[in-house]
Amino acid sequence: MSRPFATIRRAALPWHGAGALACWLIHGGNHVLRGTPHDLLWACNVAVPMLALGCFAGARLACAIPLLWLSFGTPIWLVDLATGAGLIPTSVFVHVFAPLIGIAAVRRLGWPPRAWLAATGASAGLLALTRLVGAPGPNVNLAFRIHDGWERVFGSHAAFLAVLLAASALLFAGIDAVARRLARRDPPRARP
Repeated sequence: MSRPFATIRRAALPWHGAGALACWLIHGGNHVLRGTPHDLLWACNVAVPMLALGCFAGARLACAIPLLWLSFGTPIWLVDLATGAGLIPTSVFVHVFAPLIGIAAVRRLGWPPRAWLAATGASAGLLALTRLVGAPGPNVNLAFRIHDGWERVFGSHAAFLAVLLAASALLFAGIDAVARRLARRDPPRARP
């Protein structure tokens, strides 16, 4: 007899977790050596150790949230590079390798319900934390002021953040819908 609300035990993914942790240690170590440890608070940089923990625990939501964050942050990183920002070579570990690990992890663990909502709430929480412990100068996660060059478009920082959170929520919801549809066709893979 099927028990739809029964707890499903999910296997930990230690190799995925180790890969994500290695990506973060390489990039994070580079930030520390460069004297920019504050940059470890950027959402994409927070996503990678969260992904590692999710993989080690076999926790699909803790893998889906970072994957959603990276799906929003990586295109922004690419636009930033295309418009003249300097490339930090180790950022490839965060923006290329970590999302691939995240995709592999959620394919194994399955996609959790309402992941988009959790990712949006976690984004708002990270923004509040950044505002609390961060500094205005680096403007990590754009927590203190409108991104340079967008001041004419937005009348206030609050409006800018509202649009940023709404845009990320829409992207998260779209990815969530596609992931749920794919998950119905392709159930999580059992580990041998």
